[in-house]
Amino acid sequence: MILGILLAGCGPSADQSLGEAYVAPVTLGLRRELSDKHNASTMLKHGDRVRIIDVKRRYVKVRTDGGEEGWVDSGQLLSPEQMSAFRLATKAASALPSQGAATASEALNAHIEPNRQSPSFMKIPEGGAVVILAHKASLKAAGPAPVNPLKIVKPQPPARKPRKDKAQNALPMKPPKPPAPKVPTDWKDLSAERIPGEESENQARSAPAPKESARSVKKAESTPVNVLEDWSLVRTADGQSGWVLTRNLNISIPDEVAQYAEGKRIAAYFDLGAVNDEEKGKKHNWLWAISLNPEEHDFDALRVFIWSRHHHRYETAWRERDIEGYFPIDVKPGDGASPDREFSAIVRDDDGKYWLQHFVFDGTRVRSTGKEAYTPASQDGLTKAAPLPVEQMERKAPQPGWFARRWAAMKKAFGR
Repeated sequence: MILGILLAGCGPSADQSLGEAYVAPVTLGLRRELSDKHNASTMLKHGDRVRIIDVKRRYVKVRTDGGEEGWVDSGQLLSPEQMSAFRLATKAASALPSQGAATASEALNAHIEPNRQSPSFMKIPEGGAVVILAHKASLKAAGPAPVNPLKIVKPQPPARKPRKDKAQNALPMKPPKPPAPKVPTDWKDLSAERIPGEESENQARSAPAPKESARSVKKAESTPVNVLEDWSLVRTADGQSGWVLTRNLNISIPDEVAQYAEGKRIAAYFDLGAVNDEEKGKKHNWLWAISLNPEEHDFDALRVFIWSRHHHRYETAWRERDIEGYFPIDVKPGDGASPDREFSAIVRDDDGKYWLQHFVFDGTRVRSTGKEAYTPASQDGLTKAAPLPVEQMERKAPQPGWFARRWAAMKKAFGR
């Protein structure tokens, strides 16, 4: 009994709590023992609150509201500040205007932030319909620089000495070489140091190119490169919002319009009203924003397509190129009686100033109606939220004594 009391006193208190956290991924299993990866006893869901009672490096032991205990990776937990910022971001995303509809080309993991390391809290099935809300280009995990195959030089075999022809061996002895020419009288002037840059063009062409050492080539190949990835903030039918890779989304604009993208990515699109064609039926006028490469801004061109009743095809009515545009693009719906549509776009000029530009589409052409200064809203609330202070919690965690460590080792050895 005395030994049990000592052991109980050396272990962590049942009421000991180092802090609270929230489950980030869709599901999270609790490990009974830290060393075993396949002993999940309880499955937690996204948003469940847990209490942290012990810390070992990056792993934490948690206790649920129902009393279950187990070990989890601290990277799969959100601090109360992060959870609050995530809820605010989700609430703000619910009010963002749609930038176009899309479908998932495969089953997607929706992340809390636009990067692969952030937890995935939602699954979007293949073919699931979503609404695009925002865009962001983030750095992918740095890797080695791609090797240019044109710079790879294969080792050449040693040159073989040409065989002497038998007829050449049969020739009589060659005459002796003539004597070497005499040294010129102005040899001192000729031996003077040349002025840099005075080499002839033939000498410059015939000079061998400097060879790269194996060390320099290896260093260039191992230099990390920054690769940008396109991410899109999407909203599902049930109102949940998360970040997914843009390349896994299929934009829902009709193919007869998408074929004019000319290899660029359609970042957003909007319906500007219907057109009745007697031969082709009902068609629509479209506004779209396109982008060539992943950039910090959302699009670099705007374009309006109208359906021509005379030619029975789509034609470009208006285009604005080489701009630095940002979401959201706002298109006001028409009243039905008039074909006029008003829309606005956020553009940054060369001086770094943001402008909200206004346009009107009357059914055949687009005209500008002015612009006004614009202040973009900050979107780094979740990024600035304080993460889980694992290191501080580890210093505060109670350390088991010698008796508790021996007792745990004995229980593990006998399988109890």
